Amino acid sequence: MVYLYPRLLPAAATGLREEYLQRSVEHLCDRSALSHPAVFYAATGGARLPERKLGSLRDAVLACAVEHGYPAKHGRKQAAGFDIDVATILHRDSGIIPAEAVAGDLWAFLSLVVLPDVSAWRFSELHRDRVLGTDVTRHVFGRLWWRAHLLYDEDGEREDLYASLSVLGESDFDQIYARRTSIGGSPHLVRAIVRVWQTLDIPPNAERQVLRDFLMRVLRLNAFISFDSLPAEVLDEELEGVFRESLSVAAGA
Repeated sequence: MVYLYPRLLPAAATGLREEYLQRSVEHLCDRSALSHPAVFYAATGGARLPERKLGSLRDAVLACAVEHGYPAKHGRKQAAGFDIDVATILHRDSGIIPAEAVAGDLWAFLSLVVLPDVSAWRFSELHRDRVLGTDVTRHVFGRLWWRAHLLYDEDGEREDLYASLSVLGESDFDQIYARRTSIGGSPHLVRAIVRVWQTLDIPPNAERQVLRDFLMRVLRLNAFISFDSLPAEVLDEELEGVFRESLSVAAGA
C-alpha cells in the first residue's frame, strides 16, 4: 500500500529550525515526535502513514546514526558511511514514492519533527536547505532518498541492489543531480554513468575536472540523442567514448 507522509507547514518548519539553532543533539533527541499541530497531507487519494511506521523509520535511522558515532561529532568517513546506509533505509523501507519525494514539506517534517537530533548531528549548522526542504538536492534526508532512487539497480542481486551508492562521493553525485531536468532525472542514464565511471582509471586529483567536463558534453549530446531509448550496453559504450574525451582534456590541461 502507498501511504501519504505527513508534511510540515513552512511557517512551522522555519520556527522549529530557529528554535533548534545552537541546541545540543541530546536536547533535540527529547524533542523528537511523530506528529505536530502544523502537519498536513497531500490532497491526493491514499491512506495516511500510521505513526507506528513512522516510529520504525526513526528507530532505523537513529540506529544507523549510532553505528556511525552519534551523538559524538562525526568525521568525514563516518558521515559518508551514514549517508550510504541511510539512503538505502529511506529508499528501501520508507515507502516514499517519487511523487511524494519531490515535496520539501515532507522532508521538513522528517528532519525537524521526527529526526531533529539526527539532522543536527549530521549538519550541526542546520542550514535552511538542509532541513527546510527548500532544495531537496541538499536536504539532509531528501538528497539521500533521491541518490538511492537514481542508483537503485532493480536487476541486480538482492544484496547488491544499492552497491552503486558507494561509487561516487556526495559532491560528485551532486554535480549529476543538480542537472536533474536533463541528466539527473533519468535513472537509466545516471546508472550508466556510474557503471562506466567504475571501469575508468581516473587520477584522483582529476576526478572533479573530468566529471564536470563529461557532464557538459553529455548535456550537449542530450539535444540530439535519446539516452533513455538506448540499450544499456550501447549507452555504456557511448558514455565511455565521452569520458575518454574528457580524460584527454584533463591530461592536456
